[in-house]
Amino acid sequence: MNTKAQFDLARKTIGWMVLGFMTSIVVLYVAYSIASYQDKLTQIPGEVRAEFISLRFTNLPECFAVVDAHTTEVMAGTIDLDKFDLDTLNQCYKTEESQGFKTFNFRLQLVGVGKEIITNNYAHHDSFKLEKEVLVKQGNSFNKDLLIIHVQEKI
Repeated sequence: MNTKAQFDLARKTIGWMVLGFMTSIVVLYVAYSIASYQDKLTQIPGEVRAEFISLRFTNLPECFAVVDAHTTEVMAGTIDLDKFDLDTLNQCYKTEESQGFKTFNFRLQLVGVGKEIITNNYAHHDSFKLEKEVLVKQGNSFNKDLLIIHVQEKI
């Protein structure tokens, strides 16, 4: 093999290596672009996720919802003021002590009653707030009130 053929072979080999490297970069970029676009399309906003989580506070008997003594049915959208305390909140929604700041934390405030409770990892850094009109059971009477749910996403 003469020297011209050797240089030609080396040039072709280097050219194919560069072309292969460039093709790999383009394929990886397109795959990453498609994956990130798909992730953006299917992402659920934090407000919607927090709304779904916060529905438990007024709709589950394990939380604050009123249970009818005669029929044992849950009265959705109501809050039993006797159950509106920190112990019930911790049974209803409690985040991990070490990693709980990476998820939703809440500060629940009943405006008319003037009562407020917070979850265990709440750091008074609100991301947004949700407002719900609820009925509050005080003794044997029901009064209309506003429940403001201050939501803290990841810190």
